[in-house]
Amino acid sequence: MKIKTNKLAKAGIVAALYVILTYALPTLAYGPIQFRLSEILTLLAYMDPFYIGPLTLGCAIANIASPFGIIDVIFGTLASFITLNCMSRTKNIFLASIWPSVFSFIVGLEIWFLSETPVNFFLVTGQIMLSQFIVVSIIGVPIFKLIERNNYLVSVIREWDMGSDPLSQK
Repeated sequence: MKIKTNKLAKAGIVAALYVILTYALPTLAYGPIQFRLSEILTLLAYMDPFYIGPLTLGCAIANIASPFGIIDVIFGTLASFITLNCMSRTKNIFLASIWPSVFSFIVGLEIWFLSETPVNFFLVTGQIMLSQFIVVSIIGVPIFKLIERNNYLVSVIREWDMGSDPLSQK
């Protein structure tokens, strides 16, 4: 029972971190230019597929505050879910960091369809792609490269038997 409780706690912490980091800078979290610092956390899915669920949940909760409401909760979260699945299957961290930019077209479509003022789909999508690239690839990858140098942090992040000492596992 302890392992399930620890996994649940770990999932809750990651989902909450995503929400908090998104809500910390709301003017940058929604719209055609999205510098969500929380998107750096998507690289956790590259390290361990366990994080797909918590990050998807965190995105869904964060998108509740979106100006597009339930539509963003559904489609923005779907874009994140697809992205996280692709990231978890990619073997190179830099290539994995590109997936959020690739699937930005889903959010671009959402903004294009739902915006009250006319917007250029390609411009909006390009802005979101660029902001995702900056946050995840340019900022996030170096942070995760530093994390990967620390065996203890890697063992805490990756899926391990939470009933034992992560340093004793190889």
